[in-house]
Amino acid sequence: MKRFSLLSAMILLLFTSICAHAATKVVRVADNAAVDLGKVVEDLGRSDVVFIGDTHDDTEVHRNQLEIIRSLHQRNRDLAIGVEMFTTDSQRDLDDWVSGKVAEKDFIEVYAKNWSYDWRLYRDIFIYARDNRIPLIALNVPKPIMSKVVRQGAKALEDSDRKELPPGPAWTLHPRQAQYLKLIRQQAFGNAPVRFPVANFDEAQALRNDAMAYNVVKFRKKDPKRKVVVIAGTWHAIKNGAPESLKKYGSCSYKVVLPDLPEFTWLKPTAEDVDYLMPRVE
Repeated sequence: MKRFSLLSAMILLLFTSICAHAATKVVRVADNAAVDLGKVVEDLGRSDVVFIGDTHDDTEVHRNQLEIIRSLHQRNRDLAIGVEMFTTDSQRDLDDWVSGKVAEKDFIEVYAKNWSYDWRLYRDIFIYARDNRIPLIALNVPKPIMSKVVRQGAKALEDSDRKELPPGPAWTLHPRQAQYLKLIRQQAFGNAPVRFPVANFDEAQALRNDAMAYNVVKFRKKDPKRKVVVIAGTWHAIKNGAPESLKKYGSCSYKVVLPDLPEFTWLKPTAEDVDYLMPRVE
């Protein structure tokens, strides 16, 4: 009994430590104030959609994502999670995972076909969704379509390609995001020749932004009570990416939480771009 009590105390202490650690990591961009995680989650919970930016290979970012998801879920059981990692043609695989119909080893194979980053980076999030029967929404555009847009532009798409895509003959980046991406390309590549036309790359980025928003809105039209947490790369989750695209397809309120990227030291994001930042752990 004493051993059990000691173990319980240690678990409680660890959990408290984790929560305190997470609480110190959130900065409200509007006034640059450090905000307790509980207050942040309370604010996030008032929105229909919460975007959490993803640095794909950063375990600390994924830990913070899960902490926010868990906290939101504890406050509201009607939650869904949208994931950039899966394309829309794998939605049934996500449904089977959440319903417990597929073993982890088999699901890992499906994951690997969709996403190139190590399963272990995202595992805890997917396990939490499965164990709590939280619907998962595939947000990304099928790879053959993305490849066609990057290489040839949206003009190359057939009617059959467009069936599950957001409406519109083409997709355009928000000017602020286009400028951000231009600066990042210059910083990363200088004057080196690009592999594919920049216009095609920007159109593909815009298509992904719009598709994520479109798929979130489609889901909420079927299940309007559910709040949706979106996990997507920072340049999709930033306000002038997928969040701003929501208004094209329906009416959804949203908040944005991003990891504090090294690029932000010279891009200088404002409240126009993000609501909360999770500072990097030095």
